Amino acid sequence: MQIHWRNPGVLEDAVRTAAEERILKLAGDRNDLIDIWIDVAREAHHRHGAESVTIRCQARGAELVAHGRDAQTRLALRDALRAFAREVKDLRARRTDRRVERPATPPLRGVVDRVLHEEGYGFVLTEGGEQVYFHRNAVGDGLSFEDLAEGQSVTLNVEPGEEGPQATVVARALPGAG
Repeated sequence: MQIHWRNPGVLEDAVRTAAEERILKLAGDRNDLIDIWIDVAREAHHRHGAESVTIRCQARGAELVAHGRDAQTRLALRDALRAFAREVKDLRARRTDRRVERPATPPLRGVVDRVLHEEGYGFVLTEGGEQVYFHRNAVGDGLSFEDLAEGQSVTLNVEPGEEGPQATVVARALPGAG
């Protein structure tokens, strides 16, 4: 995980360090938070001016955004960090809920239709003729994304995605099945 600052000039080094430590503690030993940008800005449209802090985080499968606003920059940062902690907690709760609902083994069978190794994704053609998108992070059960080849038999879990069906798990095909 990387933390990037934009326009942090008005914040003392100690305040920035404390904010980064809080984010690292929030991340813990998980790897779901990828990149974090902390934007510090003065909002001119307020009568007396206000400091605004926006935290944007690219997380696995989501983008989190949290805002803080106050007359003092460090207080705006504090508010943004609190909102960000709530966003991370909510994201993790949603993921936990979805994992509980998923079946233990992938129910569908298919064949790898295309793999775009450099882009990190590919497509599986199911037995029913449906083309399903998958990301490299969905590949598991001893399979290696780098070693996937067109025509290889796999099993998969599918859920609706933003642009059509998406595999949440792509696993090794069971021997003798089908």
